[in-house]
Amino acid sequence: MTRSDLCETKYCRQKTVVKKQRWGTSMKLLKGLALAGVIAMSASWNAADAAEKISVAHSTWIGYGALYIAKEKGFFEKAGLDVNLQIIEASSDAIAAMQGGQINIVASTMDNFALFSGNGADLKVLTALDESAGGDGIVAKKEIATVADLKGKSVGVQEGSVSQFLLAQALNKAGLTLEDVQIIDMKSGDAGAAFVAGSVDAAVTWQPWLSKAAATKFGKILADTSSMPGLIVDALAAKSDYANEHKTEMKAFVGAYFEGIAFMGKNPAEANEIIARNLKMSTETLEGTLKDVRFFTKQDNAAFFSGDRSPAFALVSQAGEFYHKIGVLRSTPDAAKVVGMAGELAK
Repeated sequence: MTRSDLCETKYCRQKTVVKKQRWGTSMKLLKGLALAGVIAMSASWNAADAAEKISVAHSTWIGYGALYIAKEKGFFEKAGLDVNLQIIEASSDAIAAMQGGQINIVASTMDNFALFSGNGADLKVLTALDESAGGDGIVAKKEIATVADLKGKSVGVQEGSVSQFLLAQALNKAGLTLEDVQIIDMKSGDAGAAFVAGSVDAAVTWQPWLSKAAATKFGKILADTSSMPGLIVDALAAKSDYANEHKTEMKAFVGAYFEGIAFMGKNPAEANEIIARNLKMSTETLEGTLKDVRFFTKQDNAAFFSGDRSPAFALVSQAGEFYHKIGVLRSTPDAAKVVGMAGELAK
């Protein structure tokens, strides 16, 4: 009996009938599953469409790393936000993109936001991210014992930058002003390289140049932000009209970000891998510099922005006065307006 003959038997016909019944049932099941899939996909598309799209610009700095944790671990998505993170190294370029509507939120230093606000950018700080706790500083030749000994010496520093702001504060504590030193205008990385090459007596720079300078036979770290707490603070800011119109989304964004901060504390190895990969550095390099940064928790933010004369208000006011004094600011910023919303979002 051939295979075709076998199907002429009662058994084969019954089997064929069962097969057809199963096929019919399967087709109904598949149609049902397909319909359910379409509904699910439609719901997913609708959810994606409903998610508030937020673009955030930042430079390559480890203090911004928790943004990537919040994104990769789904904290932003859970908050109903579709967040796009973009690296734009120059704060001026990022602020310009935000003014033009291409970017919604910018990460930079508080003094930078004071500078841009005083020059016409209508900004509101949303939250503080971190503070430099040894990552920025002044390197000098070993014979320069104190900051006061910088008088008359050549100092490599970028004018109109957070590095010059740091230098001015350090000099002020030593009873000096910027006029008491010979300023050589150069970017912070170039300043560190110039010092290591022996071209200047001192330089204001950041890691890894601080460590490189200290490793030379002639250099040392004269002062760093570990002894200047609260001076260099990174934060997020948005245009005032955007922040006001999207206050609910800004609250959700800040809350999701702090879920990322909490994740860092509980899962340091995974958190470090996420940050290092996204900032394109080795985990060893990242872990070697984490000691120089203090990440702000939600509680830190509440303290930083608390009260009419909060530490945040004082920092923006101090930076505004400094930049206005050296002539790079048209007018001092309204500090209360700049930091007011962050106080609300920190609650």
